[in-house]
Amino acid sequence: RLRTQEALRNKKQYRHTSTMMLFTTTILLLIATTLSPSWAFTPPPSWDALQSTPSLTNRPSPPIYHDTLPESVDSSLPVLYRDKDCICAACEGVWLALEVKNVEYVTVLVDKNNASGDDDGDEQISMLPRISWPSTTDDDESNKNDHDTTTTTTDPVKLLEQIQSRYPDTAPQFYPPLSSAVDASRCNIMRLPGVMPRNSDTNLMSYAPYLFRDDGTLVKPSSHAVSLEEVEEMQEEYYLGDFLCGKAITAADIIWAPYLERYAVQLPIVYRNKARLNPRNRNVYGEVDNWYKVMEREVPAYSCRVMGDAKHWRKCLEVATKIHNERAVGDDEWVSLPDAPDQKGWWVKKNSVAKAGEIWSEYCSQRPWLAPTPGGEVSLFMIRHREMIVDAAVAASLGDCFDDENTADEALREVIQVLLEWDVYFDQSSEEETAQPLSESGLRMALFAAEEMIQVPRDLGMIPVGVLWEVIRSCDE
Repeated sequence: RLRTQEALRNKKQYRHTSTMMLFTTTILLLIATTLSPSWAFTPPPSWDALQSTPSLTNRPSPPIYHDTLPESVDSSLPVLYRDKDCICAACEGVWLALEVKNVEYVTVLVDKNNASGDDDGDEQISMLPRISWPSTTDDDESNKNDHDTTTTTTDPVKLLEQIQSRYPDTAPQFYPPLSSAVDASRCNIMRLPGVMPRNSDTNLMSYAPYLFRDDGTLVKPSSHAVSLEEVEEMQEEYYLGDFLCGKAITAADIIWAPYLERYAVQLPIVYRNKARLNPRNRNVYGEVDNWYKVMEREVPAYSCRVMGDAKHWRKCLEVATKIHNERAVGDDEWVSLPDAPDQKGWWVKKNSVAKAGEIWSEYCSQRPWLAPTPGGEVSLFMIRHREMIVDAAVAASLGDCFDDENTADEALREVIQVLLEWDVYFDQSSEEETAQPLSESGLRMALFAAEEMIQVPRDLGMIPVGVLWEVIRSCDE
């Protein structure tokens, strides 16, 4: 009887303990579910569900084609032919001009090394950029002749003139009359070759402008310092604003931008730890740095789409450096580049999320193929290229990160889900701490996409990619 009573007591105690454990587990799950995002303990949505997100539905494909223009394309729109690798400086300038004017146009991406489709290398290089303007029935004879010219000219200055003449009432004005006697924009365009270091290799201007001479020597550090001082003085001439001609962007900014953009990244890499050889050193070149900032903050088309990042221009510098070193006239002219920083995403600046959202909203408002948020734009890219990204991730990991396509596919969907809700997880007005938005697998996929699958500006612009890196960085904080 005593053994039976003891057994009953043990049984009751076991039941009580089990009940309490079940109750405790249930409470913890309820708390976790309440405090964490609803998707944290469930698989991410399906592709159909993601594509049905209201902000992504009914988005037309961007008007961009590869190599040739399909016959089905609207013939009433101008067509810009530019290089698909986003290296050509002249192409960048013309692209930026169409973007800042909010022109409705079509893009054909062409391999600059095979731009004409024949075997004449010199002719292939000379075919970009160019714009094919639509014919109009009411053109007089002079306009018809001009149309014939526009389909072949590759001079970015002439192309900007054509854009302005065809859209004279559309802001911004590329050549604003500051006075009856001075055309500041055209004057500053003409000053570019004289202000920047002379005798640099013209064949490397798109890769690394003003750094190398074709005789196997480097442009002297003193020449760079003098050029930057002259740009600083140019800025001081127009004190009403931080653009090259004052308070609004003009053709001068558009023509100079591709070269100054590369210069700011590459010059400090070649000449390390020299304040006078860093265009963005605010303590030395405050006016020059103001120009970079105003372009990034007040020209949405530039920061949202056209501007390249430091990683892209470093790769171009590596190409140019190899060419230079092969013909260097001596050891003193040899260039040894430092290793790239170890920090993840070193090439992407940490932006204010709120400011990024404002800039993006202005840019996407007249472009129906874009998502309404930067995170949504990255999501659209990932959805459109999901098979390529998943296959590449599985092949690159060799099973270390993703066991199979299903694992990688689920991780990619998780990343997209977080990006679509980026404004919630990075709401700076909220005082509550947010949970880590990505699982370990999702973080691996986000890093792989950001580092290996997305290039700026070939695939996406700086602002959307910056949001992807905000998601990644938040997982390390």
